Amino acid sequence: MCELSIIIVNYKNEHLIKQCVQSIVENESDLSYEIIVVDNNSQDDTEAVLRSICPAIKWIQMGYNSGFGRANNAGILVADGKYILLLNSDIIVSSSNTISACLHHYKQITDHEKCVMGVRLVNTDGSYQETLRLLFPGLKCEITTNALYILLFDRFFKRRRTGKDEQYDAHFRSGEVCWINGAFLMMHRESLLNHQLFFDEDFFLYGEDMEWCWRAKTNGFRFYHWHQPELVHIGSASTSSMLIRYRQIMVSDWLYIRKTRGRLYLLIVLNMVYINLLMDSFFHMQASLRKRRFSEAELQQKKFRDAGYDNLKKFAWLLIFSNKFSNTTTFYTNCYA
Repeated sequence: MCELSIIIVNYKNEHLIKQCVQSIVENESDLSYEIIVVDNNSQDDTEAVLRSICPAIKWIQMGYNSGFGRANNAGILVADGKYILLLNSDIIVSSSNTISACLHHYKQITDHEKCVMGVRLVNTDGSYQETLRLLFPGLKCEITTNALYILLFDRFFKRRRTGKDEQYDAHFRSGEVCWINGAFLMMHRESLLNHQLFFDEDFFLYGEDMEWCWRAKTNGFRFYHWHQPELVHIGSASTSSMLIRYRQIMVSDWLYIRKTRGRLYLLIVLNMVYINLLMDSFFHMQASLRKRRFSEAELQQKKFRDAGYDNLKKFAWLLIFSNKFSNTTTFYTNCYA
């Protein structure tokens, strides 16, 4: 039995996952580990490429695009390590024994068996990347993004610090946080299995880590962020369109709210989303009547707003009234389909 099972989900990312696996093999000489790659029917030469780097790699072929959650579940079921690391395929280990140091630090955490650890991830240029949260999203998020709220509190009262500031600061200190995204999650395998903490398989992409963290917290797990190691996370490597990605994140967030807060709460949130979209449209129309020239960012925001309307039309009824969000090979909230 190895000490750590590293599970990586792949979908048509041969170049990136090659970099990821190679960086692990080259930099983790002190670590007893196995690499499990779960492939979502990429239909390319990735398996052969990775075996040339790491011949002992465990390869699981899902046979269809099973998304993030289902693929990780398949990897967890075949893992032999005492500990598990869920790692995105677009993460690069850039310095020696980084994951080994993470595992050593994780084992020093009090009652680490019921703790999940994440680390500080950065963009390719070394800049800040949001990888943890201090609150679960919900109605408060929709209220604080309302145009009138922003105008009244953020501009009129000129608030010096916001929740975003506090969240930014949290990335640069170690300690417990509300939840951590799924790009890097280190945990104790036996505790995971004992509590049957698998990802909800109704999620296709995005939101499944958030819902999983919610359930883990209800089962007494804690989330710990270690700020000292720094891993490069390229981010959104499998998405070709920012607009489709935005739509998928939005719908997955709504599915998370339905799963964790129920129909009524979701109905209130969706109404707030609709009000926000209407207000944004109203201010945009006012600016158009004044013949204002819009920036590229403002034109892009209009595209995102239109995508929000489309999402409400397509998914609101399903998410509020249905109890079935997927079948064995299809996700009803898949915006990429």
